[in-house]
Amino acid sequence: MALGFNRLGLPPLTDDWQRLQRGVRWLSRLGVTVTSYGVYGLGSFLLWYVIYPLTSPWMPPENRPAHARHLSFLAFNFFVRFLEFIGYWRYRVIGADQLRQPGRVIVANHPSFLDIVLLFSLVDNAVCVVKPSLAKVPLVSAPIRHCRHIAAETPQQLIADAVAALQSGASLILFPQGTRTPPDLPISFQRSAARIALEAEAPLIPVFFHYQPLLLSKGQWWYNLPDKTPEVLAVVDEALNPECVSGLRLSIASRRLTLMMEARLSDLEKCHGFSGK
Repeated sequence: MALGFNRLGLPPLTDDWQRLQRGVRWLSRLGVTVTSYGVYGLGSFLLWYVIYPLTSPWMPPENRPAHARHLSFLAFNFFVRFLEFIGYWRYRVIGADQLRQPGRVIVANHPSFLDIVLLFSLVDNAVCVVKPSLAKVPLVSAPIRHCRHIAAETPQQLIADAVAALQSGASLILFPQGTRTPPDLPISFQRSAARIALEAEAPLIPVFFHYQPLLLSKGQWWYNLPDKTPEVLAVVDEALNPECVSGLRLSIASRRLTLMMEARLSDLEKCHGFSGK
């Protein structure tokens, strides 16, 4: 039987050849991934066990958390650019200027583990909420301790610590979905972000993440690599001022502000499609 030819006049690729090509691409992606993890681990060690201990003693103790956050910002800024340089991903940010103002509550959807990496590269003097158990993990405990990230055991303490951080001039990064969430599910937020913004009188900045294809989502391990380089889009929306619900009881204001945030993120999702699609 005669073989058909493609538009270039070449015979079609066999299944074995296509499998070989996929295997070569996977090995290439694996090398890039291992390199990125190695650079992250080495960079974290140097930052928190060499650079920070050498630079922090020369400043007043009250300035050290902001210094640690600035070092973290510089390190993540380098890291995300390095990831793009080696071909781990390609990323684009729309509206990044909104993230440069201090004392803001930044709320985002959370399709991937990499969301926080990109946000830390965009927001100077940022704190986030972490699980208390992470404070015991090597390479993670040091930045949690030095940057004063919030690892509260109770909701009341979490809100109090978050409000104090905002009032000191830091910005707060929150994922009100609570955990990494499949992108095809409706956006639904917990009310803690709205409650914190109301008590601190801080603007809310919605951020929508879009991945194509999805990378490091819930249930994806580091070796579950896509066949092509992921493209990441972060869209930063206009600030949502909590004054728009002033005069209402705190519980009702929190509920309305949460619904407004969900509507903002849902609108961005309609514009840019489901993450990973």
